[in-house]
Amino acid sequence: MNQTTSIADGNDPTVKSAAQDANAVQDAVNLIAIVGCFHRHLMALRQTGLCSDDLNNHPASLAFVSKLNSLCRMTTEREMAAFSAIDCMERGETAEYEVIPL
Repeated sequence: MNQTTSIADGNDPTVKSAAQDANAVQDAVNLIAIVGCFHRHLMALRQTGLCSDDLNNHPASLAFVSKLNSLCRMTTEREMAAFSAIDCMERGETAEYEVIPL
């Protein structure tokens, strides 16, 4: 298998800031703040020319996604249940879902 790599230059202030915040949010619990911060960094990284697979696989992206998975207690079963609930809501039905406290 041919593996592709990319370079994340920590000397670039945009990359450095994304890395700092991706690390800082690992202790956060506010989903809205985490997603907002992630969005700001995705847009900033995109403006530096990063896009597609390079952006999706950037270490900062992976760290933010890891935090979201952890915060939502994501498992395959929870993911499938969420999609089932989404299907119900899309049809205008009520959906019950599990809430796991932090």
